[in-house]
Amino acid sequence: MKITFEIKTTCSRPFHITVSEETPMFELRNIIVTEVEYYTIMMRDDVVDIFIPYENNCVSIRELSSDTVKSFIDKYPDYFQKDNLSIVSNFHQLFVMDRLYLDKIQNNDEAPIYKDVIPPKEENIVKTIMTTAISMMTGTGMK
Repeated sequence: MKITFEIKTTCSRPFHITVSEETPMFELRNIIVTEVEYYTIMMRDDVVDIFIPYENNCVSIRELSSDTVKSFIDKYPDYFQKDNLSIVSNFHQLFVMDRLYLDKIQNNDEAPIYKDVIPPKEENIVKTIMTTAISMMTGTGMK
């Protein structure tokens, strides 16, 4: 069976990952970290923790976990509410804590959660290179 996780970070919109329930948790963690690098401004080393809030604690997904996705979900039934009649029973949230956000909250600094990221400005690179090269050769536009 396939399980979809919504990955929530402090610096981007949530994104989704779908894996088999037999996927090892350490592999899921590696997939998430790779996707965090792709979808956010964070790098692999910025990720401090990937977790679920459970009761009054945070349960981390460890790098060397021997659990599969299914066994991890079965350990925390209150968080991963299973309803076999619902399509949402295979859709769950995981959270990513990054180093900068953790430092800010530990220092009692303002630590906003960014729900949107300004998309990169699309620019024709060839046009920029050509304009710069022509400016350098002719001296136009130089100060």
